[in-house]
This record gives sequence, structure tokens and C-alpha cells, in this order.
Amino acid sequence: MNIGIDIDNTITNTLPILKKYCRRYNDTVVKRNLQMHENGFASYNLYDWTPDENMDFCLRYLEEIVLQARIKEHAKEEINKLKNQGHKIYIISSRATPMFKTPYETTEKFLREHEIVYDKLLVGRVEKKSSCIENGLDVLMEDEPQYINEMAQFMPVIVFDYIYNRQCSGNNIIRVSDWNEIDSCIKMLDRDYKE
Repeated sequence: MNIGIDIDNTITNTLPILKKYCRRYNDTVVKRNLQMHENGFASYNLYDWTPDENMDFCLRYLEEIVLQARIKEHAKEEINKLKNQGHKIYIISSRATPMFKTPYETTEKFLREHEIVYDKLLVGRVEKKSSCIENGLDVLMEDEPQYINEMAQFMPVIVFDYIYNRQCSGNNIIRVSDWNEIDSCIKMLDRDYKE
């Protein structure tokens, strides 16, 4: 199978460090006493910042944040296992300019330093649908609601469960709480794929 895997909050725990940076930026730069939205998951929806404020935040900190993110427990081992089982691994992320100065290079550096194996790195587009279709992906692992809902219309989506994506539901959505559940999900999908 061709397996697409998102990075932030799927392979990594990016949200805690993102919240820390957003809180600091909000308190020291924005200074409008805005409250953080607990269901937010990205700089554009954690606070009610203007588009210019959000872009300023991204340009200042986004690359630094993603390079500091921690790999989720068992993610590396499970991705290695999938690769060793003969699956093709496509790391897919909406990291793109102008929010990232060097989306491909930054992501490649992180994956290399953390020894995450993959066959192809797909970054540089905010939307993911065309990348999934062009590369013939059979399944996507994802956390963001907009991508879950869009991709589940035509392919299975393994959803890493967070409060911000609980409203996503449908036949093609398979929820997991951690990477220990991935092996059984892929085996089930692989059986269906081969039939």
C-alpha cells in the first residue's frame, strides 16, 4: 500500500510547543489580552489574531517550532515496521511558503535527524488532496479536521484522536489514540485493499 503520513501532531507532538510560542507571542507582541482557544490546533486558530499577526508569527517562529517538536512514542518504530513490510511511505505535510521559508529543507532535516524512514516527502502545498491523488495514496494518517473530512470522501483516513477533530466522522474514518494501534489498522486495510 501507499501510505501517506502527516507530520505535525501525527508523527510528532507539535501542539504543546506551538501553544507555548503562541502564548508568548500573544503576550509580548499582540498585547490585546486575547484568550487562547483550547480547541485550536494551529497558529491561525489558537488566538483571534489578524491574518497579518498570524503571518508575522509564522515567519518568526514556525520553522523553529517544528524543529523542536518531539516524535510521538512508537512512531519511528511503527513507520519502520510498515516500510519493512513493503509499504511505500509518503510523508505529507501542508508546510509551504510563505509560512515556511524552506519547507522541504526544514522537514527533510528534521526527518533525517530523527531517522524517520520514507520513500517520498510531499511538502510545499497547503492543500493535500492533489498530492494524495497524484501519488496514488491508499490511506492517509492525519489529525487536522479539514484534511480528514476532505480525504475521507475518497480514501480511508486513520485519525489521531484529539478534541479538535472529534466532530469528524464517516465510513472512511478510523480513529486511533496512539501509534500502537497503527499495525492492526494497516493490516485490516491491507486485507481490504488486496480483495
